[in-house]
Amino acid sequence: MSESLTIAEGLVVGVHYELKNDAGENLDRSGEEPMFYLHGCHNIVPGLEKALVGKSVGDELEVSVAPEEGYGPTKGMKPQKLMRSAFPQDADISVGSQFVTQTPEGQPFPIWVTKIVGRDVYISAEHPLAGVTLHFSVKIDSVRQATEGEMAQGQPHGPDGGEKAPADKPQCGCC
Repeated sequence: MSESLTIAEGLVVGVHYELKNDAGENLDRSGEEPMFYLHGCHNIVPGLEKALVGKSVGDELEVSVAPEEGYGPTKGMKPQKLMRSAFPQDADISVGSQFVTQTPEGQPFPIWVTKIVGRDVYISAEHPLAGVTLHFSVKIDSVRQATEGEMAQGQPHGPDGGEKAPADKPQCGCC
């Protein structure tokens, strides 16, 4: 890790963050360990990624991200009803749970559970934070060069790049 690097494409960045909505409600946080992402590979929302360019270890910033640069505006998609039996038997299904299905072309397609009524599970392809202005409090913990493997997969492999990513992660040519 280098304290002299400034955030740019192809670098692995570790951040501590808190995420709130307009009402000041806590939506997410990094926890004890920083969250790592590979800058330029769309691992985080575009508005936050843009705000972090040129920052260095130790920098702290407050960033508000409009829906268009976050999870997008709401599209008014109506939730679809599925039977509980459409999910794996051992799946932990609760409101807010995310699952990945596939398009007819075999591409991964995320869905979220919006409501459960008896054996009916309502899902939506719209991210739960679509339409929400995101307010981040961020502190840069680390910045380092990505490994060749990280660049090939488009995601970090841990704090030092030595951990292997799961084999089922898609290859990414974004960086």
